[in-house]
Amino acid sequence: MDYIIDVTGGKGGSAYLVLGKDKTALIDCGMAYCASNLISNIKEALADGMNLDYIFLSHSHYDHIGALPYLREIWPGVEVMAAEYAEKVLTKKSVLQTIQELSRKAGQYYGVNQFIGYDDGLMKVDRKISEGDMFDLGGITIRTIETPGHTKCSLSFLVNEKVMFASETSGVISPDGKIYATFITSYSETIESNKKCQAANPQYIICSHSGLVNKSEASGYWKKCMQAAKTSRDFVLKSFSAGADEDEIFERYKNTYQDGKTREVQPDYAFEINNRAMIRNLLKNNQ
Repeated sequence: MDYIIDVTGGKGGSAYLVLGKDKTALIDCGMAYCASNLISNIKEALADGMNLDYIFLSHSHYDHIGALPYLREIWPGVEVMAAEYAEKVLTKKSVLQTIQELSRKAGQYYGVNQFIGYDDGLMKVDRKISEGDMFDLGGITIRTIETPGHTKCSLSFLVNEKVMFASETSGVISPDGKIYATFITSYSETIESNKKCQAANPQYIICSHSGLVNKSEASGYWKKCMQAAKTSRDFVLKSFSAGADEDEIFERYKNTYQDGKTREVQPDYAFEINNRAMIRNLLKNNQ
């Protein structure tokens, strides 16, 4: 897979450059605080005369799109692709303010207090993409797969029909190899999205935040992702049935599922925002 290069600029969010003969594409761009490292990595990976043509966003969370405005300043002609819901979300002033606030906090969390504000007008989607949309980079193709569950706008990308960039809907692998469920908006959609990815039968899987899945683990990856989601759902609903309220459920969930290894992938405040939303959605849809 020498046409795929990990250009991640820092902890908390990954970015991969896909090199075609004619065009190039970045899949996600990580956080704002490490944008300068990301840009340096991309410039180093690009051959002489090549440009950054596309940015494909797996969803609209700050840890996947934070560096976007800085990339636009260096490559003003780049075309940003994302789901229709992501395009809509990124037109909301409150969302854009939250992204900047979380981006600033991330820099502090990771010990890089160099956040530079940007024009919110640069945080936008240029083209809406959806299920089956195909892009040819010149000998390299990227196919869009809708995989809602983590968010309403979650997308996965299948490169050359064999390398799957799995959205966060599948889950996140901790440094010790354990899969943590990350569904927020819908448990049922998460299961269906994982089944869809499994049916695509990719040879290689690149997991959001965690990188390339070990080849020996790839065949059973989707089943483990679905089991992780079921285990998390059952934990929440069992706690609720036992009389716990939302705050109590979250504290129990945090004590069970958050540790030093998960903090390497996700800051405390992001863990709380995401998992409180997951708990609320589960309780709402199962009462």
